[in-house]
This record gives sequence, structure tokens and C-alpha cells, in this order.
Amino acid sequence: EWNHMRIKCAGQRITVILNGKKVTEMDMSKWTSGKVNPDGSEIPSWLPKPFAELPTKGYIGLQGKHGDSLIWFRNVKVRSL
Repeated sequence: EWNHMRIKCAGQRITVILNGKKVTEMDMSKWTSGKVNPDGSEIPSWLPKPFAELPTKGYIGLQGKHGDSLIWFRNVKVRSL
């Protein structure tokens, strides 16, 4: 079974839709600290730069394997909004 994922990045707002259902949404501008998330939980020390300061233009990276799971990408399309 293949899944269909759509990722929309508009400025600092990121929305992920999987098989037609919104599964997550993030507003990077809310991550102003390099130590705690907006909900107060701790940010790992290896990620000290606040998301609000990260660029919204540049390279696109697709992360691969998680643990023993395989991940495949097919028919990847990128377009400008």
C-alpha cells in the first residue's frame, strides 16, 4: 500500500497531509527558544538554534531510515506557491 503525503510550507507555517488527512501543522515562529518548546518541553542540546531563526528558503531534505524501518520516496514533486 502506498501513502500519499503533501507538505506545504508557506513562510514559517508547515502543514503535512497524509492520505487526505491533516496529520500535523507547525508555525516555526512560535519556537523562539533554543532550550524549550512552546509547550515547555525540553529541546535536545544538539538542536540549539530556535526554529524561528531558521531560513525558510534553501535546500529540501528528505530523512530516510528510522530504526529498522525502510522508507521510499516516489514521484516527488516540488512547486512554488
